[in-house]
Amino acid sequence: MTGTIAGTRPPYGTHDGGGPGPGAGGGPERGWRAGMRRYLGRPETGPARWVLAAAVLGAVMGASLGFRNVMLDYSWMPKAFLVAAMTVLLPALARRWPRLAAFAPLAALTGWFVGLTLAFFAGTAYLGLIPSERTVDAAVNLATEASATIMVNNTPVPVDTGLVFVICAGVGFAALLVDTLAVTVSMPASSAIGLVLLLLPASLTTQDGIGAAGFIGAGAGYLLLLGCCRWYAPDGRLRPAANRARSGTLARATVLGTAVVLVAAVLPVAIPGFDNGAFPQGSRLGSPGNVAGLDPMISLGNDLRTQSGAVNLTYLSSSDTPLYLRMSTLEDFSGRVWKPSPVPKNLTGDLSGLAPALGPNPAVPEVKTTTWVDVVNLASTWLPAPLGVTGVVDLRGLWTWNASTQTINADAGTSTREQSYMVTSQMPALTPELLEAATQRPDPALDPVYTALPRNVPSIIKNTAEDITKGKATPYDRALAIQDYLRSPIFTYSEKTPVEKGYDGAGMNVLAKFLEVKAGYCVHFSATMAVMARELGIPSRIAVGYAPGERTTETALVDGQQLAGYQVSGRDAHAWPELYFEGLGWVPFEPTPSRGAVPAYARDNVSGASNAGPNDFLNGANAKQTATAAPSATAAPSASAAAAAVAPTPPPARISASLVGVLLVLLALASPAFSRIQVRRRRLSLVRGAGPGRWRVRERLRRLRGRGVAASGAVAVAPDPRDAPELLAWREFIASAVDYGYRYDPSLTPSQQAAGIAGLAGFESSGAAGAAASAARPADVAGAPAGTTRTAVRTAPDLLRDAYESAVYGPPREEAAGGRDDLADAVEAVVARFKGRADTLARVRAVLLPQSLFRRTR
Repeated sequence: MTGTIAGTRPPYGTHDGGGPGPGAGGGPERGWRAGMRRYLGRPETGPARWVLAAAVLGAVMGASLGFRNVMLDYSWMPKAFLVAAMTVLLPALARRWPRLAAFAPLAALTGWFVGLTLAFFAGTAYLGLIPSERTVDAAVNLATEASATIMVNNTPVPVDTGLVFVICAGVGFAALLVDTLAVTVSMPASSAIGLVLLLLPASLTTQDGIGAAGFIGAGAGYLLLLGCCRWYAPDGRLRPAANRARSGTLARATVLGTAVVLVAAVLPVAIPGFDNGAFPQGSRLGSPGNVAGLDPMISLGNDLRTQSGAVNLTYLSSSDTPLYLRMSTLEDFSGRVWKPSPVPKNLTGDLSGLAPALGPNPAVPEVKTTTWVDVVNLASTWLPAPLGVTGVVDLRGLWTWNASTQTINADAGTSTREQSYMVTSQMPALTPELLEAATQRPDPALDPVYTALPRNVPSIIKNTAEDITKGKATPYDRALAIQDYLRSPIFTYSEKTPVEKGYDGAGMNVLAKFLEVKAGYCVHFSATMAVMARELGIPSRIAVGYAPGERTTETALVDGQQLAGYQVSGRDAHAWPELYFEGLGWVPFEPTPSRGAVPAYARDNVSGASNAGPNDFLNGANAKQTATAAPSATAAPSASAAAAAVAPTPPPARISASLVGVLLVLLALASPAFSRIQVRRRRLSLVRGAGPGRWRVRERLRRLRGRGVAASGAVAVAPDPRDAPELLAWREFIASAVDYGYRYDPSLTPSQQAAGIAGLAGFESSGAAGAAASAARPADVAGAPAGTTRTAVRTAPDLLRDAYESAVYGPPREEAAGGRDDLADAVEAVVARFKGRADTLARVRAVLLPQSLFRRTR
């Protein structure tokens, strides 16, 4: 006969049901396997730990979809997946042996480091896995590079190695946190903290917020994690073998998941961070101290709205006119975000004797300029310099020259911070006559990106360009017509109107809306002129940098040249178009009204207006005296311009970022309380059950699945008792006591534990209950009913103790000892007694920070 000895029940976890036990048919195990079992415990052979690891990985990667609006593309995703997978793989391996399970967080930390090493530093690590001193240095360099990128870029930011390293490290840390909370400490509900951390960057810094992909990915991953923890690790213990708890919640979870998807479509209308982001234009992820930055991409709106009047840099120049200081250029007008072209490899690092890829004809007269730049509080990987650079000296760090864009970019670990350098530049002496004569077709060697346009250019852009250039025979005449049109009184400079009207940023649809509303800032004016020029066959690009700034009294004499001083603040952040004319090279224009200075070669007889919008803090009462004012900037605004300057409507009311942060903090603080309430409610619900027959039916179903049926039909192993009401009630009894300060000691017997808890709660325990008292109902929280003798009454701890001992050490029962409702009532009586005796601080601590969630109580 197979099976267990009659009247006994094997201790929980002695066999996982996956096959014959130790020594079955072959005697006791020997050798190294037996040694591992002796020191590490019997290994878990079921799929639970792998299912939970996959659920954690799925939840984290689903939430990481929220980075869609933070980064320009998803090229970082494979490395992030590798780091997260290694972070959850090692703790899953550790959980195979019970005595190593407690070290799962340490295994996750090790996996995190190994994953980052494999993804980024395999060439510097021992065996490609073990970090070396070179690995640490490389990691510091990448972190420094990421810091520079974060400081100077608005979201979405370009994908570079340093920032990908930081993103992958964040995803791996979130996986570590979720795995620890959901599996190690059995708090799956609180694991949402790790997922929220992945959603915060997009919620707080992007124009479009988290987006549907990130929200739905995080929600679906969270529900998957909760379901897997419920099915494969109820009450914090992995299910043995292939057994999965049949909770009946699959249908409800499916309905809830569908509801989440529907809510995801409605929620963005009301809450920032899901649709518009906490900042409509987007924001930097952060910048330390008072160091300013300038986004090298087209989204300058936030820079202009948030920059202070603090000086970013000063310069001394020999030029007769103030200089525009370029930092980067934008050539690719496709996509929803306009960005600089990727920096080519193998660029020259020698900054002497520089020349553009396609410069002016040598026969054209040129003007040479010397400029000394002193950076005060600007941190950028792009070097401020005038157009036509021929050399740079006294510059610290590693820098590269791009002859095509005429920009200078820093290598990793280098920035403009606290730099002081001299720039020599050379530009053709441009005149309207020279530009009028530049009618040749562009050199075929010119990069096609300067003339390319996407297919979705709105018709209003092309039609407007053709209308305003009718009768203009030369490229210069057409360019001048576009500039004069944009500087005419019908357009207004405003930094807030695009936000209020919903067309802030870049993109063809934004430009179409700008031409309809006729109000915007330098991004809109420069981009519109550049796109219109390409529509008319003129190569163009957008330069991003600083307008000339303000004249100072500082002067200097260098090599016989008199240099005049200027200072530039964050409010001078600017974008302007540069058009290419064969034989002359790239020529700047200024289509933005009331900003910068219109070059002498680009002035026409059209009288422009000082069209500062009511929201323009750079102009009007708040404007400073510019270095050189264009003649058109002094004319009075026309009647049409005055009529167009309608008072702005206040921005729509929305939840502030600080309020979102407060709500997230409150959610994090409430997570332990919510988790504890759910655990208690579930346990008591299972204790009460649906009647005594439910436990018996569940056991029969398990036998029918083959877990307890031998070939002869005899019962081979007893059913897993973890769902027995006596054990669930005892578990909740211990957990409730721990919440109110009881120190759980697993070395004590159940009788000793019950006696200790009874004394702490104020019960008068009757000791071991006799047979005569077994029929008595438990006393309520006030004690025994009047007229009842003390020896005939069992307190709530006595009942729970007797039921537990009977279930564990006594013969198998088909019904709960004392009745299911009696057990649940006894637990509630103990909780009520604790609440009545505890002081206010203890009650608050028991609710908000229940210790049973953080300590093993069995």
